[in-house]
Amino acid sequence: MRSLFFSLCCIALFHACSSSPAAPPPPEEIDEAMYTQIQEQLIMAEPGTVVEIPEGTFEFDRPLSLDGIAGVTLKGAGMNKTILSFRGQKVGAEGLRITADSVLVADLTVRDTKGDAIKVQDSHSVTFRRVNTTWSGGARETNGGYGLYPVASTNVLIDGCEASYASDAGIYVGQCTSVVVRNSYAHGNVAGIEIENCVNAEVYDNRSEGNTGGILVFDLPDLEVVNGHSTKVYNNKIIENNHRNFAPEGNIVGMVPPGTGIILLAAKDVEIYNNEIIGHKTMGASVASYHITENPWESEEYDPYTYDIRIHGNTFERKSAIPDLTKDFGKMVNLVFLGKPQDVIYDGIVDEKRGTGPNPMNICIEQDGEDLRFANIDIANDFENVNPDIDVYRCKEM
Repeated sequence: MRSLFFSLCCIALFHACSSSPAAPPPPEEIDEAMYTQIQEQLIMAEPGTVVEIPEGTFEFDRPLSLDGIAGVTLKGAGMNKTILSFRGQKVGAEGLRITADSVLVADLTVRDTKGDAIKVQDSHSVTFRRVNTTWSGGARETNGGYGLYPVASTNVLIDGCEASYASDAGIYVGQCTSVVVRNSYAHGNVAGIEIENCVNAEVYDNRSEGNTGGILVFDLPDLEVVNGHSTKVYNNKIIENNHRNFAPEGNIVGMVPPGTGIILLAAKDVEIYNNEIIGHKTMGASVASYHITENPWESEEYDPYTYDIRIHGNTFERKSAIPDLTKDFGKMVNLVFLGKPQDVIYDGIVDEKRGTGPNPMNICIEQDGEDLRFANIDIANDFENVNPDIDVYRCKEM
C-alpha cells in the first residue's frame, strides 16, 4: 500500500483559532494532616475496611496509594462534595494509584493531577461509582492523559462517573477482561470513552459529548495483551464530539479528527447498536485497520485487521459543517467527499487470508434511512474505487 497521505498535500491545513483556557489557580496550603490520615488508613487497611473522606476540598502534593490489600473501599461524601486536588503535585504523577483486588472507589472527585487521575493496575474486581476526574484549567495538552484508568485487570465496572479534559481519554479501560462502562458522562476530552485491547466489554447508557472523538474501540500492537475482542456499544448518546484535538505529539489518539463519533481500529467482534450518533462534522463511525496509521509494530501475534463488525439500529444525524482539516483522517474525508461529512466510513482494507469475496472481513451494516452516507473508501488502492453501495454489507443474520 502506498502512503495514505500522499494525495492529501493538495488540501490546505486549516488551524482553528481558539484562545487557551486559563491555567488553574495556584494551590492553597497542602493538607498534610488529611493526606497522612488517608494514606495511613490505606496502608493499615484490612479486607473490608472502608476509608471515608469527609466533605471538603483537600490539596495534596503526592499520590495516594493502595497496594496489595483486597476488599478496601475508598469513599467520599459525594462526587461534588469530596474533592481531592493535586494542583501542587510535586511527587509522582497519579492522584490515586491502586494495585489491589476487590476495590471500590466512590463518591469523590480527583482533579488537576500531574498525570493520570486514578490508575488501577493488575487487579481483580475493580469498581468506580460516582467518581469525577477533571482538570480545572480546561482542555490543555499538559493535562494528564487519563481520568479513570483501569489497566491489566479483570471484572471492571465504571458506573455513574464523569470524566473531563483528559489529554488522551477521559474513561479508558486497557488490556482488561470483563468490562462494563455505564451511566457515565465524558466531555471535553480528546477521547471520551476508550476500550483498548480488552476482551468482553460492554459500553452502554453513557453520554459522550463535546470530545474530539466520542467512543473508541482500539487494539494496538506491542502491548502485553493484544488482539482484544468482543465489545458491545449500545444505548449511548454520542453527541457533538467536535472539540479540537489537544493530545500531546505522538499519542495514538492524536490521529483522531475533531468531529468523530466512533472509531473502530483493529477491532474484532464489535457490535454497535441503538446509539444516538448526532452532530459530528467529520464522520459518525469509522471502521479501520491499524494499517491506516502507517506505524510499524514488532509483535508477531498482533492482528492489525478489523473484522466481524455489526452496526445496526443507530440514529445518525450529521452536522452541517466542513469536516476537520487539522488531522490527516479529516483531510482524507474532505478529499474524497468534497467537504461532506459522512455517517459510516469503511477503509476497505482486507486480510487476504480471510478470502477475496465481496465482504471477507464480515462488516455488517443494517441502518434505516435513504440519507445514510456510507462508503468503502478503498484506502489500500489510494481511493481508486470508492464505493457508496452498502448492499454488500447488509448481513442477514442481524
